[in-house]
Amino acid sequence: MDAAMGFCFEDSDFAEPRSRLMGTGETYVAKQCEPQWFTEEVDSEDSIEILTALKFRADMAYRLKDFEKALGDYCSCFLMLPPTNIAMRRDVQESRARCLVNLGRYTEALEIAESLRNGVFNTDQLTCTLNLQVTILDHLGNLPKALSCLQQLISLHPLNPWIWKRLGEFYTRAHLAASNQATGSVERNRFDLHLESILANNAPLLEGKEREKQRDLNMFFRSKEISHCCSPTGRPINRTDMDSCRLSLLELGTKTDLLMFSCASFIRARLLFQFVQPQQASFVLDKNLKAQGEIEEQLKVYRLKDTIENLMAEMMGGDLLPDHIKDEGAADTKITLALSAFRMPSDSEFKDKWFQKIVSLYSC
Repeated sequence: MDAAMGFCFEDSDFAEPRSRLMGTGETYVAKQCEPQWFTEEVDSEDSIEILTALKFRADMAYRLKDFEKALGDYCSCFLMLPPTNIAMRRDVQESRARCLVNLGRYTEALEIAESLRNGVFNTDQLTCTLNLQVTILDHLGNLPKALSCLQQLISLHPLNPWIWKRLGEFYTRAHLAASNQATGSVERNRFDLHLESILANNAPLLEGKEREKQRDLNMFFRSKEISHCCSPTGRPINRTDMDSCRLSLLELGTKTDLLMFSCASFIRARLLFQFVQPQQASFVLDKNLKAQGEIEEQLKVYRLKDTIENLMAEMMGGDLLPDHIKDEGAADTKITLALSAFRMPSDSEFKDKWFQKIVSLYSC
């Protein structure tokens, strides 16, 4: 009956359980390392142990700001790494580039960064490489290319407030550089005349609050103090910076464009900081509040009126919903993607997406 119903048992099911054989191997003894054991020469034939010691030694030297020694150890470590260990090779190469930056050898650092960029396989690797490129290009004074890299970072992480804040700082510097390059007041006078005609041409279309917003916006653009604002980071714009990107700055937009891109980026960053603030505590919250304070100070320099600031906040925060943002401003859909699954927008596409509405306010 049991067999007919499919309940069949093997004889082994009723046999006595076999006693488990006791292991005869030697007892495992964990290796104990003294603090900073890697600072001494490693007497071992194990290549992995040698590589680990070199890497740790280089990391320690970098932390102690002995960049020459760190660079030498990173180079030795890189030469010993097998081609198959791609992750560690990228890590060591990035560390070498950062040593070169601290030693003032920016061109060599940029060559390493570009080689890393050519070998990325996923969005996490691309993020690390773009951050490295921004740092190097900043030291080289190449604002246009640094801005391009920052915009690519935002395309990867549109909800990261720190990148938006940095983008605002870089656009502020680009505006200052463009202002310093301008000769005479022809462009400003032409723009003032254009602003005078905006209300007249659009008066029938502007009613109530919309007309008030447009008037405040025009008064803001006409303000002469704008061209004398300073970088929120205090970094001076020197002659080398201006000469290296004199022609490229013209491709970024007019001085007014650069100024408004900066305002919009700061406002977007502030919105993102405010969204994640309730989820933060301790030093993380302190950093958030400090960043918001720096943004407020910069916006005070711009002397934005409340109506304009609110309008720009509405435009830059239209996609922000509390359910879509998690701690540190990361999206809940953040994953590491293969580059084949991600299309990086061009600089013009980025501006069309994020700044076109802002530009349309004063280009009518």
